[in-house]
Amino acid sequence: MEITTPTEELHQQMDSWKEEVNEVRSEVKMMRERLEQIALSKASRDVMTQVEHFENRLLRQREVADEMHHDIKQCAKKMANTPVTVIHDDRPIDDFQTIQHRMEIFQKLYMSLKEDFNHFMPVEV
Repeated sequence: MEITTPTEELHQQMDSWKEEVNEVRSEVKMMRERLEQIALSKASRDVMTQVEHFENRLLRQREVADEMHHDIKQCAKKMANTPVTVIHDDRPIDDFQTIQHRMEIFQKLYMSLKEDFNHFMPVEV
């Protein structure tokens, strides 16, 4: 049995995801600032290697957040029947379920990054 969700609820969900993605962007910015403080200190080579590692992960997380935000907006436009031509073979935005699945992966990966970062930071700050 297939259950349909009213378009209004789907748009509310997508708005919620956009807010969540924006929160991730903000948190990533704060994490990068904390890393900069360590980078400017006279930390050991091992710590600096970890700093570089997290800088790379945070940079990629920001890129993915930007992609998700864009694709959520495009999916919302498509659901509103606004004619939009968007082709992303690597980032499908065809339907709500696809965006929902991608958002779940985005959330899991970000939580893993945040957990790793928080384990690193208290020791080094």
